[in-house]
Amino acid sequence: MKKAINLLMLLLLYVVAASAQKYDVKCLRGDSVAVYDVVETIRSENTYYSKGEKLVFYLHDGDQVEGVDKFYDKGVIDTGGSIGYAVIQKDGKKYCTLSENLVFSKDNPEGVEDKVLTKSDELAHTIQGRIFYSIIPYIIIALLFLGVMVLNILATRSKKIRSIAVVAIPACIMVGTLLEIWAYSVLGTNCFWWCDKNRYGFFGSLLRIIPFGLIVFYQVMSIKFYEPVILGEAFDGDVQDGISVKPALISMLAALPVLIASALICDFLGLGGWIETFLILVSFLLALGIGVFLSLKRNIELMKSKKWGILLTLFTIVYILGCIVAVWGLIVVIFKLIIQILIVGGIICFILYAMPAPSSSGGGGTTYRTVYYDEDNKAHDSAYACDKANEEIAKREAGKHN
Repeated sequence: MKKAINLLMLLLLYVVAASAQKYDVKCLRGDSVAVYDVVETIRSENTYYSKGEKLVFYLHDGDQVEGVDKFYDKGVIDTGGSIGYAVIQKDGKKYCTLSENLVFSKDNPEGVEDKVLTKSDELAHTIQGRIFYSIIPYIIIALLFLGVMVLNILATRSKKIRSIAVVAIPACIMVGTLLEIWAYSVLGTNCFWWCDKNRYGFFGSLLRIIPFGLIVFYQVMSIKFYEPVILGEAFDGDVQDGISVKPALISMLAALPVLIASALICDFLGLGGWIETFLILVSFLLALGIGVFLSLKRNIELMKSKKWGILLTLFTIVYILGCIVAVWGLIVVIFKLIIQILIVGGIICFILYAMPAPSSSGGGGTTYRTVYYDEDNKAHDSAYACDKANEEIAKREAGKHN
């Protein structure tokens, strides 16, 4: 009898562990989250989900739902910032909502495992995640670069302001850049959530991308605008006489490919252990160090001071990292925004090119249409059909047909 009871208890625990998990709603932005219908497809006994277009209802902070599964909305092409959706169940029907707005509930019995949330979802509810899923850091970054712009303008008109701007401009750029790098290290490409078309639609996203693009442009050019401030009237605009950035940039961009190539070469040669680690590390440091050293040498000569040359080069390295993050982020959000439009536009252009030219009738009953003639002087209704005929003619002439 005792064995039967123990078996029954184990069975009950298994049922509890296998049941749907409970999740509490914890909104990252605002106090409510949208819930959509979900499309369920069964293939080869596996169930696949996709987000429906219909917004069904809203969930609010503190609500509790049952989680069933997880899927990703990658769009046409996945650019690394796929949106994660949780499949939830309510009143026996399945829906979906953004998984980032859910946390694993403490009401789940012991033994129930979280099968919906990822590390990225969990990270969103840490202190760092909450910071960079709010708009505040990005407003600070924008204000810092706006401040740099104002200081650059005023520094050319006042020697007193110029003496302040020499230190304040790189300080603002470095703080803004470090915030960008920090955000990217925490959230990856998800740190650009505030201009994601999956959240804000095409026009909402476009309105955010335009100022983002302007700020990125100014960030990239900011070091050039800073040169007349730090070098003064002696600077004549010659690139060779300005702050050395290019050697360090080339080295930093080349370091990762060199690291990968070194690992592949070591693997091909059958090297392993400390020898492989040593060779990979040396090649990486050489690729990174050569350009940085050249920039350092030139900046010391430019500033006529070892101390200021080192500080200027450190600032340059941080500036380059920030530009890489910002430009990459801009590319990602633009690509995600327009890729579908480009594909649809390409399909429409192909259809318009391939379809026969429409005929039109005048008042006298005369019909006008465009006629295309191939190499055999045969008429065709479209340029596409004419091109295909010419291809067949060329093949025939080459002896490939008949």
